[in-house]
Formats: sequence, C-alpha cells, structure tokens
Amino acid sequence: MNQFVTEWNTWRDSRNSALATPFGWLSVTGLHWLEDDTTWPEAPGTFTIDDDGWVSVALEPGTKAGPAAATFDLMSKSAEAGPNTNDASPSSSASVPSDTTVLPKIPEISGPEVRVEENGFSAKLPTGGSLQWFTVGSVLYELIDRAGRIGIRVRDSKSPLLGKFFEVPVFDPNPNFVFLAKFTPFDKPEVHTINTAQDDLQVQTPAVGTVTFTSEAGEVTLLATGNPASGLQLDFHDSTNGVSTPAWRTLDLGIPNHDGSLVVDFNRAVNYPFAFTAFATCPAPIEGNVVPFDVTAGERTPPFYFSEAGINVPFLFYVWWDEESAKVTRPWYERFGLDITLLNPNHDDVARSLVGFDGVAMSGADVTPLSRKARSRLIKVATEALTSRIPVIGIGAYAEFVIRAQRELRESEGYVDGIEEEYAGTEGKLLIVMNNELAPQNAGFDVVHTDASGLLYIEMPYDIPLESNFAEIEDFEAAMESDAPINSWEEFDFRVVSLIRQHR
Repeated sequence: MNQFVTEWNTWRDSRNSALATPFGWLSVTGLHWLEDDTTWPEAPGTFTIDDDGWVSVALEPGTKAGPAAATFDLMSKSAEAGPNTNDASPSSSASVPSDTTVLPKIPEISGPEVRVEENGFSAKLPTGGSLQWFTVGSVLYELIDRAGRIGIRVRDSKSPLLGKFFEVPVFDPNPNFVFLAKFTPFDKPEVHTINTAQDDLQVQTPAVGTVTFTSEAGEVTLLATGNPASGLQLDFHDSTNGVSTPAWRTLDLGIPNHDGSLVVDFNRAVNYPFAFTAFATCPAPIEGNVVPFDVTAGERTPPFYFSEAGINVPFLFYVWWDEESAKVTRPWYERFGLDITLLNPNHDDVARSLVGFDGVAMSGADVTPLSRKARSRLIKVATEALTSRIPVIGIGAYAEFVIRAQRELRESEGYVDGIEEEYAGTEGKLLIVMNNELAPQNAGFDVVHTDASGLLYIEMPYDIPLESNFAEIEDFEAAMESDAPINSWEEFDFRVVSLIRQHR
C-alpha cells in the first residue's frame, strides 16, 4: 500500500472515530428554537430568555441534572480567574466540522458565560456560539445561537443513529483529485449572506480570500472561509450532490504556506452534520462555490439519517415514473422517513450494492420500454435482495422481475415448487408482489394470494387519488392501526414505509 493511501486510511479512521463519540453529531435527536417561555413534552424544564440575552432553565421538580463537561470547565476557569474571565469558544475540528460559520479561529471572539441557579442553570452565548450546557441521564442539552436565534439542541448518547453507525461511506482514494492551489487573501473579509441546512435560517459568513487551482475542466477559483493563520475551509457544491453525495460538502485546507500555496485534496472532503441529522444548522456554500467537475472523491451520502420521523429507512427504488407524478410523490417518502434513492432502470446502469439499504422496490406499468440489459439488472437486483433476505417489492408490471428472480433462485437451490400457472391478478387492480420477509397484514394490507415459493400478493385499485385527506402523521397511523381502507396512494406509501420499519 503506497504512502498516499496509508495516510488517507489513517485520516478516515480518525474521522469515523471522531463521529462515534457519545455526544457527537450522531447523537443529535432534536432542535427546539426558544421564545419567551419554551418547553416540550420531553423537556427537562422550561427555558426563558431575558432582555440581556441570558438563557435560563427552570428544571422540573425531581429532575437530576448536572453541568456538561464544557460548562464545568467554564465554571472552574471563572472560579480561578474571577467572574469576568472567560476564554471558551465554540468547538470544531477538521474531523468533525461545526454547523456554524463562527469557528474558533478568531481569537477576539469571546466565549459563553455560565451561572448555576437555585433550580437550574443560566448561560449567555456570543453570536454563532454553542455550549454543551447540562446533562440529564443519557441526554445532553446544547445551547446554540444562530443569527440571533437561540435554540436547544438535544444530544442522546443512546441515540439509535449512534447505535447503527459503523463508518461513513467513501469513494476510493484517487490522487487525481489532489491539486496544488494558490490562496490569495482579501484585504478585508467579504461578508456573504448564505442559506443553511434549516430552510428558515440564513446566516452571514466572511470569505477571507480565493483558492485557485487548475484542473482538466480549466482554472477553478473558489472562496475560502476560516482564518489563514489557523486554518482555511472550503464549502462547495458539485454535480454529484443529490446523487452520490449530500447537497454540499466541506474541506479543511489547513494553513497556507508563506507564498500562499496549499494543497486541495478532495479525497478528504467530508459531510457536514446535516447529512446525518435534520437538527443541524450547517452553512451552505457561498453562492458560486461550485466545482465544475464531478468530485467523486471523499465522503458519500451516509445510509442512515435521523429526523422527526426517527431514523431513516434507506431504500432503493427502480421506477419508470412520469415526472409530474414524481414531483407529487417524492416529498412523501422523506416525510414518512423513507430515504429513497430513485433510479431509472434504463438510464442508471451503474451496479448498486444493496449493502446499507433496508429494502428495494421496482415499479412500472409496462416492461416494453426496458432494454434487455435493464431487465437483466432488475432480475439481478431482486435476486440479491432475496438472497440477502432484504425486503423486495415488485409493483405493477415490474412484479414480473421479483417473480422471475424467486423462481430462478429456488430452482438453483434445488426446490421444486410445482407452480404451473402464475397468479394473474384481478382485472382493474394493481398487482404488488413481495417476499415473505415482510408481513403486509401488520400494515393493513390484504394478502390475496401466497404462492408455493413464499411470495405474497396484494392488490390495489387503480382509481384512487394520489394525495390523502390526512394532514398529520398521526392520522395515517390511526387509519393503519384501525385497519381502515387505503383511500389514496399517499396512504399506500405510508403503509409500505411502515412495513419496512417493522421489518427493521
């Protein structure tokens, strides 16, 4: 193994270890923006903000809480040096990037202030600051300031996401994505207003200069943030975003040499915390920070993600939809917690491993448009799912590929099922076939046929509307639990997601 790969492997091990800490980003389970008096069902008490910007928590009676390590350190330093001394600041590292644009790279930034109250704690943050504040059992409450908005982020060392984590998926290391670059500082930082991972939050970030390098796509110039004296940072978009990588990534550039030279190594591009949790406030790249080629280097999209729906369900879906239907249905999956990778069986011909996916489906009204190669691929994918005991669902005409894969697999294993005639289905209804890894009855589906090979068959009427009358997730759940009829495709999709969750 050459030195380049050895060093990259060491870096990658360090990155995975940094993410897996008990109160790291994989432990985040909630984010609550504070108003005058704020609480929520699982809150340890009531949070208030006074006119001077101090945030206080009045703990519920009987709640046992203690200062987190960062708060304890602040209290100790204040006790040693006097009440007006405080040199703490938000924490970040190259291994685990912060989700704020204010990094501990400008010494003039003052840190948080803390006090212990009779029935709780109080703290005050600088703009853009963060403080891992206090703990209750396995839960840590973090105080954050984002563009003047104050919030409480909840971190739980028993988070299901932390329990499932093994490593972040990556592209293979490739020296072709290493570039010698030149940093040119600005006389004065340029302040830009940027979006964040929270749709309703914008923040300001200072660009401190440009980073320029030459690639096969020509000369590339991007804006850098951070501080030249302690380390530069590059947030960027590229054309892999939304396909094999999150909406954007970040790269630690280190400290430039005296002549401004530095190395841009995209093999070390990492995901911001928003790729793992819905409760991060990560800054988006400054407008125009787009790399003009596919950056198939560094970290890929993680398979698992935590949101209000709980831990996501990574799902591979081969489908031939019309675009209008897709625009309506795609948001449902995210809302219901299905992290879907959509592939067109004719156009997306890259082999996909099912490792990391909790299920696979294939849906289409007609197999005629499919090439022979596409049909073979769908049978291969269905076979891999069946062999791996991963839930696999065939919908409409594409149910054929699940059936064929099951027949060929059973035959290769020496089984004689004696199926002379396939189930034809009911005229006017959509046929859905799935393996017996799933229990469709538990999600309110009626099984109309079970064949000798173990495949389960359900049917749905074509003439139901796309969208449901239900507004809340609780309404979908109540209908499913009461075994109510499925009156829309949105309700159908909710129950399919529930099926996959039950299998997990």
